Amino acid sequence: MLVTHSGRFHADEVFAISMVQMVEEHEIVRSRDDEVIKQAKIVLDVGAEYDPNTLRFDHHQNSFTEAREDGTPFATAGLIWRHYAKRIFESKGLKSDYEIAFATKWVDDKLIKDIDAVDNGLFQEDPRPSVSLLIAMMNESSDEPEKQEIAFNKALEFTSGILENFIIAAIKEAEVVVELEEYAKTVENGILLLDKNLPFKDFIRSHPEITRVVYPRSEEQYGVFCNSQQNHLPERFRGLRDNELNEVSGLTDTIFCHKSGFMAVTLSLESALFLAKSN
Repeated sequence: MLVTHSGRFHADEVFAISMVQMVEEHEIVRSRDDEVIKQAKIVLDVGAEYDPNTLRFDHHQNSFTEAREDGTPFATAGLIWRHYAKRIFESKGLKSDYEIAFATKWVDDKLIKDIDAVDNGLFQEDPRPSVSLLIAMMNESSDEPEKQEIAFNKALEFTSGILENFIIAAIKEAEVVVELEEYAKTVENGILLLDKNLPFKDFIRSHPEITRVVYPRSEEQYGVFCNSQQNHLPERFRGLRDNELNEVSGLTDTIFCHKSGFMAVTLSLESALFLAKSN
């Protein structure tokens, strides 16, 4: 039996339950009754106890002070992710410890850490749309327990779908990280040249020595992608396409440059490299 608190639900415990359900099946009981909590195999976000050895995962008690390296405090979602992520990724076919660690952090940075931050009240004075707000708005407005239970199950189905997609994306990122690290050793003058289209955008954020990436978008097109705003393509190219961009650049096969300058598309590798080298 898995026990979490009754009443209004939050992204914190709903996502945590979705994680557990990926690798274990449990009857889900929503209660704050101490006797019910004592009988549970796993307890989430209630019970005033954190002990992963006995599968107790609450974070509300004063004795709990754990936080990430960047200072973001853990909530139940983060604690469960830390405890179950390896099993989840292994169940999806990811075996390398290095890849699993990369994928675990990728999902935490993209999704779980923000849920924990909101649950711990970090953004109370700066409200903004978030996945936590979306889940909160799925609560039933009435006090009828039956309706609230239906709403909870809908939220659980919703978060499970979101989590599944994040995990699939993280696996794709993790499976190419070693390959991208090899490519990164070949960077010249800040330009990373790829001979195939790999998911590189998150990777290059942690490699500031890479200013721009040239890569094949398809069999017919090549792309230029810029790593951070200070490396965007020159003003003279921005917002232009086809003949206008050809005329300004002196090339013959450009397609367009985004008006902000963060990316451009050409028909040849040579032209893409020319744009990438331009200042």
